[in-house]
Amino acid sequence: MNQQHAPVFEGLLHYRKQQAFSFHVPGHKDGLIFPRQATAFFKKLLELDATEVAGLDDLYHPSDILREGEALLSNYYRTAASYFLVNGSTVGNLIMVMAACDRGDRIFVQRDCHGSIIHALQIGGLRPVFLAPDIANGLSAGISLALLEKALRHYPDVRSLVLTYPSYYGVAPEIGPLIAEAHRAGLTVLVDEAHGAHFSLGAPVPPDALTLGADLVVQSAHKMLPAMTMGAYLHINSARVSRERVEAVRQIFQTSSPSYPIMASLDLARWYLANLNEADQAAIFAARDRFVGRLRELPAVRVVDPQPGRFRLDPFKIILESSCAASGFELQRRLIGRGIYPELADPDRVLLALGLSAAIDYKRAFALIRDALIGLPPLNRRRGSATFPFPPYTAALHPYAVFAKRGRQEVPIEAAEGKVAAEHVVPYPPGIPAILRGERVTGPQIAAVGQWRHAGGLFGNARANRGRMMIYNGS
Repeated sequence: MNQQHAPVFEGLLHYRKQQAFSFHVPGHKDGLIFPRQATAFFKKLLELDATEVAGLDDLYHPSDILREGEALLSNYYRTAASYFLVNGSTVGNLIMVMAACDRGDRIFVQRDCHGSIIHALQIGGLRPVFLAPDIANGLSAGISLALLEKALRHYPDVRSLVLTYPSYYGVAPEIGPLIAEAHRAGLTVLVDEAHGAHFSLGAPVPPDALTLGADLVVQSAHKMLPAMTMGAYLHINSARVSRERVEAVRQIFQTSSPSYPIMASLDLARWYLANLNEADQAAIFAARDRFVGRLRELPAVRVVDPQPGRFRLDPFKIILESSCAASGFELQRRLIGRGIYPELADPDRVLLALGLSAAIDYKRAFALIRDALIGLPPLNRRRGSATFPFPPYTAALHPYAVFAKRGRQEVPIEAAEGKVAAEHVVPYPPGIPAILRGERVTGPQIAAVGQWRHAGGLFGNARANRGRMMIYNGS
């Protein structure tokens, strides 16, 4: 197929040229009707913000430009089928789990999964067994093969395995043996690869989950590729899950009015990847390496390196661990004060997400980072962990089936030890539940939540930010 073609974007350009008057939705009429103070920013984009009129195809029954765009996507990633998503990896994870599983199925889930996976488990009425990841230098390094083998012996009725690869921090453990072992046991393997849409580039980028044999894979194109926010991909990579079922579930969970600018950007993000030649990639990596080399000179932070034999790192995710007395959140505040906005911070780190381009002004970026971190006092405390402590594997209680008739009570988080959580406690970002609803709260979890709050981190609900949470009465 012609990977230099961008059919969705080109179709929108043709639509814009042909249309004299818009007598269809949306109501901004190609940007004609819009608040004056914002027109200069939105006008060009709104000219492409069309709907499913004649010539622009139908996302759920594609026969023209969208069919060709998804076919090119599938051709690039070498999949059985690939799909555009306009509600992010969040909807992709819902689709993936609901398409692969039936109500009541037992399913293995990597415990440091995104909250959207938890929502899929709840909606689907599934029986999850959470497998805890190994921890390496305070970062999640994925679940071990030994733990998966042990869990398979303990739960022989399991149907699927959900992995997160890479982590939010770009940590890419060796998941090939996990996928192979799961397949030997008859499991379907689902991978939330939200942060790895660019792993198709090959070394020195880690291998992608599709190459490693996963059955269904979700990617957030907008995270590391030049796609608009909420743009994502869903890939079918085997016959273990019905294509018809995936398509039916996608139509249930995703909007019936998909954004054409987002879909065009997904088409163009694939085009961008497919047309990066060797010289382009060499220039991108050379610029990245010079920037990281300069960051290594800064005394206030330490650049985290891969650990051969344990995990690789996405070279475009730069983890800066504090080497001074400042917390990661304090480093983030200093950087923002100089106009540098990190992807996230935790009690001891900041994360920089780089772009796939040599045109980024890394020289100026380094100067701003250097100036932001000047004069910080030396380290006088022990470094912490970016992850929360979990038991090796646990079958979380289903809150609706087990505790639906019990009342709930708000307590200080410190008083919740041994009780069953009646709500999630989720630091955000990265959106990974520290405590799950239906999970019996442990002392180490409480201590980790306290550390996060003390360092200045925030949670996804106001109650947790006040140091309180809901538990089930009598638990």
